[in-house]
Parts: sequence; C-alpha cells; structure tokens
Amino acid sequence: MKMLFLVTDSEYEPHCMNTLREKGVTGYTVIPEVFGAGRTGSKMGDRVHPGASMVIIAVVPDDVVPGLMECIQGCIADKRFCASTHAWVLPVDGALHAE
Repeated sequence: MKMLFLVTDSEYEPHCMNTLREKGVTGYTVIPEVFGAGRTGSKMGDRVHPGASMVIIAVVPDDVVPGLMECIQGCIADKRFCASTHAWVLPVDGALHAE
C-alpha cells in the first residue's frame, strides 16, 4: 500500500475529487484549507498572500499508483489542476483500523 499526499489550490477541489473517484480512489481525507509557502509563492489566506491550498490524503494499492500519478500529471498539463499542484507517494509501513 502507498499513501498519496496531494496539495493543490482549494478552488480545484471539485475537479480533483471527481478525478480521484474516476481513478477508483474510494477512501480519502480532505483538509480543505491549508496555508504555506514554497517555490510557487505564499498562500496565507490574507490580503497580502490571498488564497489557500487543500490537501488530499489517500491510501491506495501499489498497482494503482502509476496510473494515478500519470492522471494527475495529465490534469496539470491540461490545466484541469493548477500548475502548482504537488503529489507525493509514500510507503505505508503499517495501519491501524478501528472495527
């Protein structure tokens, strides 16, 4: 299993969620408003640095990752996701599930 950690502009949330569902991602966590700074600038939700980003976290099977990352890259190229979208894939070494 792998964890997808995706950061994009919050205005892209509807399309981003639709794309992930179309690729078979059924479980995820959305953090709808996060602030930060990086090489593409600052988003602090204030008048000086307006806007916000959002974070989506999903755990997916290993074999889904290549197609998912290819899809995200295509969405960035087609401007369906913003150019400052970032996605990381991390190994999931363990999980705890409440029953």
